[in-house]
Amino acid sequence: MTIMGEGSEGLARGIVPVRLDRHARRFWRRFSSWEFARAHRLVPIVLGEHEHVAATLPIVFAAEGAGPWPVALTRLDVQGACALVSSGGQWRGSYVPSILRVHPFTAQRDETDDTTLLVDEASGLVTDTEEDEPFFEGNGEPAAGLRQVMAFFHERGVAENRTRIAMSELCTRALLIPLQPRDVPPRMDVQGLFVPDRARIEALGRTDLGVLHRCGALALVQVQGVSMHHLPVLAAAEAQLDPTAQQAPSDTGAGTVTAGGDTLLSGFLDALAQSRDRDTDFDTPSVNEIGEDINQFYTSPSEH
Repeated sequence: MTIMGEGSEGLARGIVPVRLDRHARRFWRRFSSWEFARAHRLVPIVLGEHEHVAATLPIVFAAEGAGPWPVALTRLDVQGACALVSSGGQWRGSYVPSILRVHPFTAQRDETDDTTLLVDEASGLVTDTEEDEPFFEGNGEPAAGLRQVMAFFHERGVAENRTRIAMSELCTRALLIPLQPRDVPPRMDVQGLFVPDRARIEALGRTDLGVLHRCGALALVQVQGVSMHHLPVLAAAEAQLDPTAQQAPSDTGAGTVTAGGDTLLSGFLDALAQSRDRDTDFDTPSVNEIGEDINQFYTSPSEH
């Protein structure tokens, strides 16, 4: 997984720590296309955005060095077509996972819970052009735009802590099992992916259920189950992009592909068909707003 965060190990090529000695005289540019998102099949999410993600995308749990973590699934196969990004670089879903909105920045946390801000210098968005945004002011302090990014990762870190606790409670009770090929569309790669063990959860007593409810794990499990209904329509959307692909079974409701090749769009596919056209600015929400809603647009293209 290229996007860093909870449980990520190592750095992808081009991703380096933001440092005064390296970036004092350099600049960065806000992205204007979602094309970069095609590379991310499994996008780490956190508690606070799980309901928004579940309304648009399938949620599964991916095996990471620090243990399973909830991720939004943007395409079925490791190497496959992405129906969420248009040919013109627009995001075609109704919600963008928050970590994608701060490209080219990401962050990495160490064992002591310290966070290092990182930037992808291979993204084409780190420049020597003075018209772009500086990393640092002349006095060595982070510039306004960089402070905005830092504020995002501070608040996301809080959400990651909550998510880590929830995942720990799920794993302590052995409530995750490998996702099976029989439960997903034919073209989906399930290696390293997990889902809740519904039978085991239903057998839990009040004490365990209470713990899971208080830490947010139960809510995460519940919306994850709902989110899996997006799989057949995601498969149908990808099949439209790749006519040679095996399509979803004909009893998948809204995602059914007819003999004529038309797809009955609803739910997720409605969002794909109607690219959002929002005027979003880069103003930073207050700390209270961020704490209550991780879904605020911290940085994003003006056309979203």
